Amino acid sequence: QEPMGGGAPGYQIAYGVTIECEGPHGFPVGEMLLMDFSTDHLEGDEELEGGVDGHVPTFLYAFPFDDRKIFLEETHLVARDERAMATSLEMEEMVRRLDMRIDHLGIKVSKRYEEECSVIPMGGPLPILGQPTLAYGAAAVMVHPASGYMINRVIKYAPEVASALARALEETGSPQRASEAAWEAIWPKHRLIERDLYCFGMEVMLGLDVGLLRDFFAAFFQNPKERFWRRFLAWDMTKPGQKPYSMSVFMILMFFRGSWRLRARLVREAMFKDGIHLLKSIFDMPFPFD
Repeated sequence: QEPMGGGAPGYQIAYGVTIECEGPHGFPVGEMLLMDFSTDHLEGDEELEGGVDGHVPTFLYAFPFDDRKIFLEETHLVARDERAMATSLEMEEMVRRLDMRIDHLGIKVSKRYEEECSVIPMGGPLPILGQPTLAYGAAAVMVHPASGYMINRVIKYAPEVASALARALEETGSPQRASEAAWEAIWPKHRLIERDLYCFGMEVMLGLDVGLLRDFFAAFFQNPKERFWRRFLAWDMTKPGQKPYSMSVFMILMFFRGSWRLRARLVREAMFKDGIHLLKSIFDMPFPFD
């Protein structure tokens, strides 16, 4: 049996650090900043490969603990091929960009600790489902292909997978049947369908410049109270036995909320990347050339 789903993986590159500040850092305590693609801190930066308009874009995460302690992280969402090999994505450059943000924000650092350097594989082919060797977490490719998130899923679904293992062992006494049941609990059909959408999202974002990424996430987060983007990030857009109509609604909303330049790019990506496969997956449509 061949591995299922996804082409070559992309990689998320990030550098983060927890800092103590001499004074208030200025971020709202009790809130988390997601995906700040601002580039004001890069204006006039002669070391920036490609310049402000053509550089490999990175964004800021901010997680305040209190008004003087905060975790800050500079992240490139996903890269592959020549972009993944660019000097712009070396860890030293990620550190430099984050330091420039900190300086631009006027934050005076009194202490640095708990540094984080990460390279996270995203997307890519699934393991061979049903095999005797059971995997979980990153080994089972449970990382969200379009965001890099995973911990929420592995915590949420652990009891479900454990129950499937225990039930199959009790009913059959077969380790192979138990492994198959656990694989089915990790990757039921509705999650595989969702994964096709997230892999398509990853493929789209791989080549977007900073302007298009801003357009994309402005459309994505247009309504902060909307459930669709929350369910997208939580890998929770469909339930067992449901038709993936909410996914279809979300895709339509994203298309019409985007700029004309973004719409054109989405149409191009749908035609030349995984768009046909995504439609087949969502609507269970047969294609003679599959």
